[in-house]
Amino acid sequence: MAKLKGIINVNGRIEAIDQAKVPVMDHGFLYGDSIYETSRTFQGFPFQLQEHIRRLFHSAAYLKLNLPWTPEMIMDRILKTQLHYWKKYKNKEDVYIRVIISRGFGDIGFDLHLCPSPTLIIIVKELTPIPPERYQTGLHIALVKTIRNHPKALDPNVKTGNYLNNILAYLEAKHEKAEDALLENDKGQLTECTRSNLFLIKDGKLHTPSLDSGILRGLTRELVIQTAKEQGFDVLENHLTAEDLFSADECFICSSLQAIMPVTRCNHKAIGTGRPGPITTNLMGHFKKAMTKHIAEVFC
Repeated sequence: MAKLKGIINVNGRIEAIDQAKVPVMDHGFLYGDSIYETSRTFQGFPFQLQEHIRRLFHSAAYLKLNLPWTPEMIMDRILKTQLHYWKKYKNKEDVYIRVIISRGFGDIGFDLHLCPSPTLIIIVKELTPIPPERYQTGLHIALVKTIRNHPKALDPNVKTGNYLNNILAYLEAKHEKAEDALLENDKGQLTECTRSNLFLIKDGKLHTPSLDSGILRGLTRELVIQTAKEQGFDVLENHLTAEDLFSADECFICSSLQAIMPVTRCNHKAIGTGRPGPITTNLMGHFKKAMTKHIAEVFC
């Protein structure tokens, strides 16, 4: 295994990525009692950083995590960690950013008072490039038997450290020789892939699972919807089924790390022509422009 390139900030202490430590008795490790956000830099600047931090605080409220930091304090710590990475590796390449807040160190048990203070971890590491050919050929996904968490059990709209639902679905997809998993909810409606939101294109219109299908309100999803509408496309948020997927003209998924990624096969069956479609390709270009515009508005 190649040596990981990155640094980690644990409660303000910056260490090499292979040296950073969190106590075994941290409840994030013991129970997955934690929240997180994942982002990246684009042209050197953290993309949608304010939006990610806002959602982090929403997740904290869901877990009844009382945070001693303000959003500004966390953003400042992220930027300082990123600068430390650049100084360490003597370049200003785009990086992967992950912010984790756990319940903190404490004795075995579920009572909130067992953990007097949360743990704040910031990971900054090299951004693994996605091969250009993946965008040119599109992904093969699998519609799996594992269903998405019910919102009344563990709300998919909250980014917690308990990722087993997604992991089990992903392992099922890999067993089927697919690159990612698409999950249904308990009603047989399409929700999302393990790390991305879903869009279908039919007769020139975009369709995406509605929020009440039990999905993450993805930040990239929202920007895709905005970009598509600005380009004159109708975007419908509704309940979708496997039949809608297999009869779609085009399909793509989106996330902070990969932006818009075409999907050309599901369960070894072609979607549309089996190649990235013209609307998807069009939106990929316009979305990149939207990213550049967003960075300019926030940092320039």
